[in-house]
Amino acid sequence: MEWRGSGFVVLGWWYLVAGMAAIGVLVMGFLDVRWGGRIMATAFFVGALIRVVARPSRKAGGLNVRSRTLDVVILLTLGIGVLIASATVNVRPDSPERTSVGRTAR
Repeated sequence: MEWRGSGFVVLGWWYLVAGMAAIGVLVMGFLDVRWGGRIMATAFFVGALIRVVARPSRKAGGLNVRSRTLDVVILLTLGIGVLIASATVNVRPDSPERTSVGRTAR
């Protein structure tokens, strides 16, 4: 869908991916870091899937930035990176049995 003369092009599927990522950021900020990261990673994976499946490539809307292969690789890399980062983050408070660099173990 395009509005002629205004220069505004509807981004299509990009709105779905960006909305899911925004929900993931909100969940990370207010509820749970790990679930928010999973939601964001899912958004990137959905974006990669849409970019692979959408034919012709203009149907992908705002997800069509570079070549199809490079777009998919970038989205998959972002998804895997966010998933790994959110799964390995330490969300527990500092416990007394752990020692840090500044403390001495007794």
